[in-house]
Amino acid sequence: MAEDLRIGIGTDTHRLERGLRLILGGVEVSSETGAVGHSDADALTHAVTDALLGALAAGDIGAHFSDQDPRWKDADSLKFLSHAMTIADGEGYEVANVDSTIELERPKLREHIDLMRKNLATALGIGI
Repeated sequence: MAEDLRIGIGTDTHRLERGLRLILGGVEVSSETGAVGHSDADALTHAVTDALLGALAAGDIGAHFSDQDPRWKDADSLKFLSHAMTIADGEGYEVANVDSTIELERPKLREHIDLMRKNLATALGIGI
């Protein structure tokens, strides 16, 4: 691990609209509304990706995956997180902990949390 400790804070917000998929932490959650975005609009994974990139002083998710680039249309955001982890690995850093908060009144997410944690840990190459 690199000699210095880095801490990143990431946030992400997406408007919700009827008829779209709601993806959080790589999990499709049954909902009347889904997130609007260029990729899969996974706000949880985007926030964790931005936190990691921020800790590395490597720009933000938009610097790496522009919403103007058609290659990222409907892309799986877990690939973005894996990319950020590749940068961290290349610089000798490892992730020690991730803590995230999702603010939604509904749908309820409790039944999906374990799979979200597994998906994020896999993309980060760490244990749950």
